[in-house]
Amino acid sequence: MTLARAHRLTAAMLGLFLVLHLGNHLALFAGIEAHRSLQSLLRPLYRPAPVEAALLALFALQIALGLTLARRRGLGRGWALAQVASGLYLAFFLLQHVPAVLLARAATPPVDTDARFAASVLSGWQGLYFAPYYALALTALATHLAAAAHFRRRTLRWLPWAGFGLGLLVVTGLTGAFG
Repeated sequence: MTLARAHRLTAAMLGLFLVLHLGNHLALFAGIEAHRSLQSLLRPLYRPAPVEAALLALFALQIALGLTLARRRGLGRGWALAQVASGLYLAFFLLQHVPAVLLARAATPPVDTDARFAASVLSGWQGLYFAPYYALALTALATHLAAAAHFRRRTLRWLPWAGFGLGLLVVTGLTGAFG
């Protein structure tokens, strides 16, 4: 199996978790109780230790494969540049986001890493960093997917804009629910 194929395979496996995770954030638009209800249904699916360990291993593998592919490919131009740049941002985001969540949950007393936790960094001066940080993560994810589609002869030029819109929705939902 090639590195690129392994990267696509791990992405597909992580896709379901990401859809559930983002859907949970978007449930805030139906209200905090809808969000909490959905979260209580989803957490038993991905929080058991073996499942969470598998997800963390998949994310680590995804980052390692992506960085290796980026190093081999170089920056390139056009969609190749978009793919490498968005992948690098995703690696940056995940290498901050995942440890922050795990450290908060391991704190004494443990912090519930729900949407209130995510929203807490969007207020005050830190929001100047974290609002773009979250919105750009979803823009980068959509851009990365659009670039991958381009190389498979599919055109999804609109997808980065949809990712940006989704990022703004998530930030708006978090700040609107708890701001």
